[in-house]
Amino acid sequence: TVKKSFTPNDILLTEGGILLLTGPNMAGKSTLMRQLALTSILAQIGSFVPADVAELPIFDSIFTRVGASDNLSEGLSTFMVEMTETADMLRKATPKSLLILDEIGRGTSTFDGMSLAQSILEYLASDLKAMTLFATHYHELTVLSEKFPHILNAHMSVVEKEGHIEFLHTLMLGPAQKSYGIQVARLAGVPAKITERAKELLADLETAKTHVPSITTASSANGNEMQGSFFDILDPEKQAREKKL
Repeated sequence: TVKKSFTPNDILLTEGGILLLTGPNMAGKSTLMRQLALTSILAQIGSFVPADVAELPIFDSIFTRVGASDNLSEGLSTFMVEMTETADMLRKATPKSLLILDEIGRGTSTFDGMSLAQSILEYLASDLKAMTLFATHYHELTVLSEKFPHILNAHMSVVEKEGHIEFLHTLMLGPAQKSYGIQVARLAGVPAKITERAKELLADLETAKTHVPSITTASSANGNEMQGSFFDILDPEKQAREKKL
């Protein structure tokens, strides 16, 4: 195994701030979030903090929703465990809490998961207003920073050369450009025939997506109707009704 040196990162969040992390798996999102949570615990028990400078609030609690696990013996699927833990967090957290949420909504369909992730993120920004680190592969959520000033987009940097990627494990401002999932699959040893076919399929999906409105980011002026959503175009029953009209 090749030993790599630790990559330090700076994190700056104001009270009620939300750091929305995007980027590929293995880039260091989860490590960064756990690092902040552990540093906060060390600070509050009066221990040494591994940082040049640290100014941390006193948190009344730290909540985490990380990883994928089930509890089948009690009839709970992976997604049910995810939602149960998230619900418990949202009920008990206060504006003085620290929240760590990693890939909320990944246990269900893409549209369900994205809708839940956006709704939870909006609630955190508008209602709870607790300091939060929120990691996601749903890049569509990054537009919420335009509506909520407390949401700050950031990503873990990656360098891509000739189809190969290198993880720099460095926190950078702004949203990630893509997830690099296929490149990660290739690094894991998935056969080239599969990854090349996946690239073709991804290109087709991205081409189709350019004709689809982006995820809704705000309610209309009267507050009763939502802006157009890309869910509508994928509803065959609605399309059929519109064609009849």
